[in-house]
Amino acid sequence: MICQRNIETALKVKMKRTEHKFFLIFTLLGLFLSLGSNAKADGGNPSDYLHSRTYIGAVGTSVSVGNGGIFSGQNYSSLNNAYEIDLIPSISQNFGFGLLVGHREEAYALEVSYYQSNHTASFGPASVTSPTMSTPTSVAFGQDTAVYNSINLDFKRYFLTELQLQPFINLGVSFPWIVVSNAAANFDPNGNMQIGSVTLAGLGLNIGIGAEYYITPTISVMAGGYERWASFDQSQGSISPVVQYNRLNINGYTGSDDGSGLVFMVGTTVGFQ
Repeated sequence: MICQRNIETALKVKMKRTEHKFFLIFTLLGLFLSLGSNAKADGGNPSDYLHSRTYIGAVGTSVSVGNGGIFSGQNYSSLNNAYEIDLIPSISQNFGFGLLVGHREEAYALEVSYYQSNHTASFGPASVTSPTMSTPTSVAFGQDTAVYNSINLDFKRYFLTELQLQPFINLGVSFPWIVVSNAAANFDPNGNMQIGSVTLAGLGLNIGIGAEYYITPTISVMAGGYERWASFDQSQGSISPVVQYNRLNINGYTGSDDGSGLVFMVGTTVGFQ
């Protein structure tokens, strides 16, 4: 009974944190959109290097997922069904790629991007249990692979817009998910075990800085970085009969359902005025 109350309390705390993150994200985005509307109403700067531009681009990325919170390699979730255990690893930093499309008006731009990178996932040592186990089972240290994916929606504000080299700040939201190989174990009532992948999903807030150099009004190169404050609080096991995402139930853990990290990128864009 006490254990059940602790789990319910932890879930309520997580829900409150998620609500607060949503409120912060949409408040900041509303402020950013308001500033952009005011700038457009003012007509911009006649001496700007460019005024309107739709563009596509490609970037190389460096992505990290902090090993604090649930991503220590020693936590697991058993929410999907009564018998499945989903191990949550620590994730190494690694390089990847991204594709983007955006539109710029005067000093403001709206950009949608997709990032992907492959990482080393480390598990254990940990002790796990399920309703079919009479005693906890030890998980030795091991490694496998994880694929980080993220769809991002970012608003950019450029400065020194009359120059070819223009610094910018960006604010946005990200929808990240991580597919971890061989991290789900299903212990059925007969004692048999199946192994499959686990997908961890969440929501992030991006705040960053960078600079873009316009070789011509059509072609640019850019570099930047941002902090991603993320909350991975949903999971989906590949071997569970339940196919929808479920809220993580981290056994014996009441800390933050974190997953924040730094993202750096360099790339190029091609624009169409």
